Amino acid sequence: MWNSFGALGLGTLARWSDSAANWAVDHGYPAIMVIVAGDGVIPLFPGETVVVTGGNIANQGKLSLLLVIVAGFVGAIVGDNIAYWIGRLGGERIHRFFRKVAGAHRVAAADRMVQERGAVLVTAGRFLPGIRLAINLSCGAGNMSWKKFATFNALGASVWSAQAALLGYAFGNLFKDNHLLGLGVAIGVALLMGLAVAGYEHRRVRTTNRLLAAETAETGKSDV
Repeated sequence: MWNSFGALGLGTLARWSDSAANWAVDHGYPAIMVIVAGDGVIPLFPGETVVVTGGNIANQGKLSLLLVIVAGFVGAIVGDNIAYWIGRLGGERIHRFFRKVAGAHRVAAADRMVQERGAVLVTAGRFLPGIRLAINLSCGAGNMSWKKFATFNALGASVWSAQAALLGYAFGNLFKDNHLLGLGVAIGVALLMGLAVAGYEHRRVRTTNRLLAAETAETGKSDV
């Protein structure tokens, strides 16, 4: 029974995601920007899908590839900055929430990574659906300066939007006789790229956790 409910839920989510992507493309660049901005705060919005789809439609001559990239870029910056300021204004309450959900040791590792590798995380976070929200909230709550956040977020947003739109455009060109197939392949490649970045960052988190645990153990010994 639970498997049936799970399949139903995933199917509904997939249909909603497709509908949102189609709505954005049908309504042009401002709608693409709105969906991408929403994805920065609510990961259920299909940000990647919208930009890839926009690139695919641009290949058909119905949209401008450059304006699709600009719309994705602006939307990404707006959404990510909203998340950053939620983290900044929420402060300790955001930290408490993360400690309850993820565990105190993971939050400590995340804080340490923000301090040591914040610029890389913000840039790479654009390629990590869902995870980027936690990164941006942590940057705000961890008091990374907004100027630094905005700079590297803009870098990540520009690369992210360009590669997503170009993937849609390129695979639309490869599959001129079947644009739907080209779109599916492009979205799949975009997801694989996100998984590759996520895997790399996951290994970095594990390494940071081990170092933090070793330092804690060492401190405990010295206190005895």
